[in-house]
Amino acid sequence: MRDHLLSQTKESPLSGLAQQLTDAAEMKMLLRRATDTLAELCKLLEDYGPRWYTQPQQERAESTLRLLGKR
Repeated sequence: MRDHLLSQTKESPLSGLAQQLTDAAEMKMLLRRATDTLAELCKLLEDYGPRWYTQPQQERAESTLRLLGKR
């Protein structure tokens, strides 16, 4: 009987919801890390200004950072 109750608990919708919340939190963390990395890379490109880093590329990077709330 106890094993049956435990197996029902593992399959309950609430455990699926908990997994979704964990997945959402993990996705949010990954997005934050990617955003921070993009901001750092853009700063490096601005500071060292390689010849191949053109104005349109810089504008595209800045636009993306604005969308992500980093500028």
